[in-house]
Amino acid sequence: MTPEDPDLPADSMSRVEDRERILAEALAHAEAQEAQYKVLPVAVPAGRHWKLAVASLLLALAAWFALVPPAWVAGAAAPLPTAGDLERGLRAAIYLQVQQVEAFKLREGRLPSHLSELPVQLPGLTLVRSNNRVYQIQGRHPDGVLVVYDSGRPSPAFEAAAAGWIGAGENR
Repeated sequence: MTPEDPDLPADSMSRVEDRERILAEALAHAEAQEAQYKVLPVAVPAGRHWKLAVASLLLALAAWFALVPPAWVAGAAAPLPTAGDLERGLRAAIYLQVQQVEAFKLREGRLPSHLSELPVQLPGLTLVRSNNRVYQIQGRHPDGVLVVYDSGRPSPAFEAAAAGWIGAGENR
């Protein structure tokens, strides 16, 4: 090596004692890092098993509520419709079919032969034609009482049964 060579080591690095000290420091640093990674994770303390017991208890309570709900969870039973409610409902259903028959008559220029010609048929109702202009729509209560709408002499009770909800759609 010539004195002009730039890769010559500095004088302080060329001593054997310095090289051994640097090597010892590097080995000590590597051992410290290896020891840090070899540390075992901290074991779970024994007092944390209470979560399993609480979860099991909550699962048992949820299953009990789902299978045999107490009265305060289930609530009160829905009230059954009264005879007046059934009467108004039947009259409103008949009145809806009357409106559909009238719309059909305006659109087609004739009465339908059956309620099946209408877009929506309500169950339990029948159409009886008297002639080409007069018809009846009949329905029965569950107790067998016949309720009849006659287009020749319409009863205001049918219109009154539907009065609350027919005009409600016009305000929207």
